[in-house]
Amino acid sequence: MKLFIRVAVVLGLVFLAVIALGIYRFNFTEDDLYVRENDMVRPLAEFDGGAKGVMKRLFSLDTREQFRIRLPDSNKSVTLTGFKEEQHLAFGEYQDEVVRGEVLLDYRKLTPLNLPGNAESMQFVVPFAVTTQGSGVFWYLGMFRFDYQTGAIAHLASQFLGDRIEIEAITPKEPFDPPYSVTLALKTRTQEQSMAEAPGEYVERTFFVTLTSILPSSSQ
Repeated sequence: MKLFIRVAVVLGLVFLAVIALGIYRFNFTEDDLYVRENDMVRPLAEFDGGAKGVMKRLFSLDTREQFRIRLPDSNKSVTLTGFKEEQHLAFGEYQDEVVRGEVLLDYRKLTPLNLPGNAESMQFVVPFAVTTQGSGVFWYLGMFRFDYQTGAIAHLASQFLGDRIEIEAITPKEPFDPPYSVTLALKTRTQEQSMAEAPGEYVERTFFVTLTSILPSSSQ
């Protein structure tokens, strides 16, 4: 009986440690990333730049794997290599033939999805934007898979959201059961507004998610 109690205690401690690691790795606040240690909350320390620094800051991983985003209109992958601190965005630069620009990742809105069949990985959605030499900032909802064993991130799918919109929140369906979905709260422009004006119309858009795809709701 004593042996059984000891085993139960050990298993319980292991379970709590796993939960603690999850909290450590994926605490995203409205101000910035932070870590929780011994009931103390502190901001993440500054990391070196480059692709390695992005992975260390976002996922607490010291790895050679890179966070790559595939441009929706081509097969070109863009590596995130730094941060725009004031906007709370990770970014990477690209050149696709004659087109040059940046890819921007709104990491504070990274949203894990508890989809079945992902025992060895974590599926998540996160907004990203693509810029060019013009004035457009084209926002997308991207779906990614993070492999726990290797630290590799696969870009699985994207859905266009709009040009120069404001994304306020991403909320998974509750309870998160089939058909699985997430709802985005956005600010976009009315037909009367020019692109120079700030978005003034609040809308919600729902997307169904699977292990490999994002599909807009048919009611949109």
